[in-house]
Amino acid sequence: MRFRNNVVVVTGAASQIGIGCHCALRFAGEGARVAFCDTDPDGLSRTRQRIEAQGGEALAFPLDVADTAAVDAMVTEVERRWGRIDVLVNNAGIARTAPFTEMSDADLARTMDTNFGGTVRFSRAVARGMIDRGSGVILSVSSIEGHAWGWPAHAHYCASKGAIEGLTRALAVELGPHGIRVNAVAPGLVRTAQSTDPVNSVGPEGLEKLTGSVPLRRVAKPEEVAEFLMALASPAAGYLTGQTVVFDGGITLGELTPLLQ
Repeated sequence: MRFRNNVVVVTGAASQIGIGCHCALRFAGEGARVAFCDTDPDGLSRTRQRIEAQGGEALAFPLDVADTAAVDAMVTEVERRWGRIDVLVNNAGIARTAPFTEMSDADLARTMDTNFGGTVRFSRAVARGMIDRGSGVILSVSSIEGHAWGWPAHAHYCASKGAIEGLTRALAVELGPHGIRVNAVAPGLVRTAQSTDPVNSVGPEGLEKLTGSVPLRRVAKPEEVAEFLMALASPAAGYLTGQTVVFDGGITLGELTPLLQ
């Protein structure tokens, strides 16, 4: 029960096979009261029901992380109900296929405003209370495509994730004197609804083909990423801040052999 009496906020927690949902479930399983949001009310309801079925406390907020007023209202309500926010997990994100020369301003704006803008909005909203209390942890989900790799037809996605990593470093420096740690995780191949989308991502077959390039020879489970985020939120990582930790089974090491097959 590492997070007993802690209050945790998770964004993007509706998909039952997503990183955000598993974060909410695992933090609640270790004693935290968990508030989470997404644009899918039905998915949010299922996540809440799963948490309550295991005896946890949960608050679900249907909202778009691109809506500043809704984000601020959620944070205000969580603090009103539970008195504080100890951990924020910025997980909400989208990936949409758009070849660069065909990418519209709307494509760019939507991806940046969700992935990067949502991270900014929630981090800003929770930081106010964390500064007052002199403690807190802000974690954000980046991607190897924003850290070490490029992804054709997804320049806006890569840029949004790279921006999250720059924000992480800046906030670590600015908020560190207030006792707030800020880190990011850059996952590699994870079996989620997003990665298995054959239109906007690699799809199930693509994941299997790419597995041969992973030194561990498998795709990560979303619950594994959730467990790692919990480790970063715990006192065991109490001296770590401003870092993006690559969690990719070694795929960005660039093993040569699979390329020859």
